[in-house]
Amino acid sequence: MQKEQNKQKRQKKPYHIKKADLDLTGYKKDLEDRSPGHLFQRAVTSLRISRQFHLYVFLQVIAVVSGYGQFMFCIGILWMCYANTGKRKDGEKSAYSIFNKNTEAIDGATNMEYLDREIRRQIY
Repeated sequence: MQKEQNKQKRQKKPYHIKKADLDLTGYKKDLEDRSPGHLFQRAVTSLRISRQFHLYVFLQVIAVVSGYGQFMFCIGILWMCYANTGKRKDGEKSAYSIFNKNTEAIDGATNMEYLDREIRRQIY
């Protein structure tokens, strides 16, 4: 009798999760969204509909024909860097303190005052 009770206690898991409680469809969709094939497909689709990309390809062809292809390629790379920089939300701080209000650093950033305090606390 006591052995049967011990078996029942061992089989019962303290944090048992029922399969019905899990949202497996959402989890599978998240995995599919991060797959390389899906990301590549999204990139190709966005390039197909992008007017900036079409304009760049047109200008690149004209530049290659006129002998300025490498120059236009460099301009295109700089434009991609500029066009893909994100916009900050209201109240969000930049990682570069010079762009923040009152040049305020983000939490966890290392500054000279912090380094000075840490060096003075150490005993050699």
